[in-house]
Amino acid sequence: MDVNGTLTHSLVLNDITKRYGQGPAVLSDLSYSFNPGSATGLIGPNGSGKTTLLRLLSVSSFPTGGSIMYGDLDVNRSPYKYLGYVGIVHDVASLPQYMTAVELLEYVVRGRSKWTAHSDGDIDNLLNTLYLDDRRNNLIGTYSSGMLKKTQIAAALIANPRVLLLDEPFRGLDTESLRAAIDLLQTFKANGAVTVVSSHRRDVLDELCEEFLSLESTPPVTEPE
Repeated sequence: MDVNGTLTHSLVLNDITKRYGQGPAVLSDLSYSFNPGSATGLIGPNGSGKTTLLRLLSVSSFPTGGSIMYGDLDVNRSPYKYLGYVGIVHDVASLPQYMTAVELLEYVVRGRSKWTAHSDGDIDNLLNTLYLDDRRNNLIGTYSSGMLKKTQIAAALIANPRVLLLDEPFRGLDTESLRAAIDLLQTFKANGAVTVVSSHRRDVLDELCEEFLSLESTPPVTEPE
């Protein structure tokens, strides 16, 4: 499968273990393949390691044991190359406060060396689709939680990533924006993207995902911020 004509690969976990300090393993010997053109929902109770797994997949954290491969690329040995293929929505927004949504999306596209004569229009169209109104030109630091989430989703999608990693991407969205976000993710999936998503909205996961990875609860552990 492909995203805009580019071959995509499976994202593969090989015996992944993750523990913090001397605490119990949050993930233990986990193997799984996230495949192109499909969405996998991460399910399990709080503390089962869903956010931990997404941090590992986004190279925000490193495994204690095992490896993560994207095609023949070892994610942890070549993180910058791998992240060039990835779009991420974190549960907690961490966006530059003194940029606007439009500036942020331009920054993302130019940073991926994908800027074209059509990019200004692509940015406007994506923000329109997500119902981010004329305040898109206001500073991100003034945005509501819903506007922040729309901006996160737009930033994750604007460079046509091959891998989408989404942690609670629907939180704070109004009904229209939620529907738009689901439709956008369905389109990316149909075009060959690997999609991994964690959400408390099981109804949305059931609509979006073909596969589910169930994680077991572990003894309480404090994850570093």
